[in-house]
Amino acid sequence: MRRHLVLVVALALGLSEGAHFARASETAIRITLAGDVVPLGVDASALAEERARTWLEEPVELELAGRRLRRSREALGARVDVARLRTWLSAALDESSPMREAAGPTLPLRMPASLDPNVLRPWLEDQKRTIDRPAKDATLDPETGDVVPEREGRVLDVWATLDRIADALSTNATEIAAVIETRAPRRVAAELAHADVATILGDFETPYNGSGDAAERTHNLRVVASKIDGLVMMPGEVFDFNGVVGERSLANGFKPATVIAGGELVDGVGGGACQIAGTLHAAAYFAGLEIVERVPHSRPSSYIKLGLDAAVAWPNINFRFRNDRAYPVLVRLTVRGGWVRAELRGAERRELVSFVRRIDEVLPYDEREVNDPSLPTGIRVLSQRGVPGFVVSTWRVLRDVEQNAARSQATRDRYPPTQQVWRVGSGGPIPEGYEAPVGDTHGEYTADEYLVASQGVGVEGTPTTRRAGRTGTNGWTARLGMPQPPGE
Repeated sequence: MRRHLVLVVALALGLSEGAHFARASETAIRITLAGDVVPLGVDASALAEERARTWLEEPVELELAGRRLRRSREALGARVDVARLRTWLSAALDESSPMREAAGPTLPLRMPASLDPNVLRPWLEDQKRTIDRPAKDATLDPETGDVVPEREGRVLDVWATLDRIADALSTNATEIAAVIETRAPRRVAAELAHADVATILGDFETPYNGSGDAAERTHNLRVVASKIDGLVMMPGEVFDFNGVVGERSLANGFKPATVIAGGELVDGVGGGACQIAGTLHAAAYFAGLEIVERVPHSRPSSYIKLGLDAAVAWPNINFRFRNDRAYPVLVRLTVRGGWVRAELRGAERRELVSFVRRIDEVLPYDEREVNDPSLPTGIRVLSQRGVPGFVVSTWRVLRDVEQNAARSQATRDRYPPTQQVWRVGSGGPIPEGYEAPVGDTHGEYTADEYLVASQGVGVEGTPTTRRAGRTGTNGWTARLGMPQPPGE
C-alpha cells in the first residue's frame, strides 16, 4: 500500500514517464528538467524562474508548406506554470520527499507547460489563406488543346497544428511540422493524353452591357466564366453549375449587381451568374447533350430567348447537364467585346439540333402604386416596368443526318407576369428647379410567337425562322389592354 501511495504522489508532482522506481535507501540521484541536469543544493525558487525563462526563449523550428520558421516557444504561445515548477523542484531536491523516495538513479521532470491557442491561431489562420489551395484537375488549354497537368490541393489544419505544437511542448521537441492535408485531383494528365476536342458540338452567344454602369455585373460574368472555362467532362460526367462556381459571395470574388428575386430586379451579390448559365444551357441544348436539371427564370430575360434561359441561385436552384457521348467534352466560356460565348467541343458531331418554340398563352401584368415620401407630392416615377408572363412550349428535335432518323424532347415553361410599379411622391411641395428621377428605362418586352433555330450537321451558324404573331411587334401589350408608361 505504501509503495502504491508513493507512486501516485510522484506522478502528481510531475515525474516524466521515464522515471524509474527503486528502494528509498538509494541516495545517488541525477535530476533533470526537460532534459537538462538540475544541480543539487540550489535554490528551487530561483532555479524555477531561470529554467522557465530559458526554456520559453529557446527557439524551435516550425515547418510550414516547405518553409522553416524559427520562433521561441513563448512566441508560439507556450506558457509555464512557474509555481508548479517551483513545487516540483523543491520536492525533487528534498531528499526526504515522497518524490525522491519513488525515484531511482535518475529523476526526470517535465516542464509544466501549456499552450495558449489564441496566440498562434490568428497567425496560422492568416497563413492558411496563402497555403490552402484546391486540387486542380488536369485539363486542356482552351486555346491550343494541349494538356495542362493536374495539381495537388492542400489544406492547413489550424487546430491539428496547435495540438501538435502542444504535444511537442511536453516532449521538448525543437522541430515541429504543421499539419497540412493533401487533396488529390479527380483527373490526371494521362486521362486526357488522346482527347480530341477539335469539333464544335454546340455554341451560343448572349450580349452584355460593358459600360461603366454595369461594371460590377461584367465583373461577375468574368468571375463565373473563369471558373468554368477549360473544364473537361469525361464520358458520363455531369456538369454541376453550383458545384463548379460555388457560392456567389464577396469572399468568392463576386460583387453586388442586379439579380432577379421574386420576379423583380433587385440588388444582390453575384448578379450575372444566370446569364452564364443560360448561355451554357443554350450551347448544351444545341450540342444535343442531356439536360439533367434546368429551371426557367421568374421573368423573361432580355439577353436570351424564352425557353433557352436557365436560372441559378446558390444553393437551391441549379443547372446541370451530362456528357452522354463516348468522348471527352471541353467547355469554353469567354466574356469579351460585349458578348458572352459558350462553346462545347468534342470529337465529332452527327446531328442537326433544332429549337422549336411556341408561345401558348400570355399572362397580362397589372400595376400598383407605392407611397414614397422621398419624392415631392404629385411626382410619379416608374420604379419597375411591367413584363407580361408567358406559357411556352418548346421541342428539341435531334436528327441523325446519316441515318435520316429523328427524335424530339418536349418542355413546357411558365414565366409569371412582372407587376408594373410606380413610386408616388408624398414628400411635400415640388422644389423650384426640381428634376424627377429617370426611373425604369426598359422598353416593352417582345417575343416571336413562333420560332425555330437550328445548329449542327448541314447548316452554318444558327439559321432561325421567326413568326412575330401577336407578341412579336411593338405595341402589342397596349393592344391587349395592359397599362403603359406615359408617352407609349
